[in-house]
Amino acid sequence: MRVIARIDKGGTEQIRVVLHEWREQVYCDIRLWYEKDNGFHPTTKGLRFSAELLPGLRAAIDAAIRTIEAGEDIGDSREVKT
Repeated sequence: MRVIARIDKGGTEQIRVVLHEWREQVYCDIRLWYEKDNGFHPTTKGLRFSAELLPGLRAAIDAAIRTIEAGEDIGDSREVKT
């Protein structure tokens, strides 16, 4: 298991991006962690998916950022092209 990033949400929570291997497949886990008893523990709130899907997720996140930066109406139901 390799922690790629820890994103502090303030207080006792953080989002972690973790890569891990299971049955010779690489997976990405993006999950909310909480602090308790001087350590962090994962919650059930998160995503786990094959690392092969990361390029598509990156394209979708880039599209979301472009939409926000352009000040577009996010209530519009049109799908943004990635």
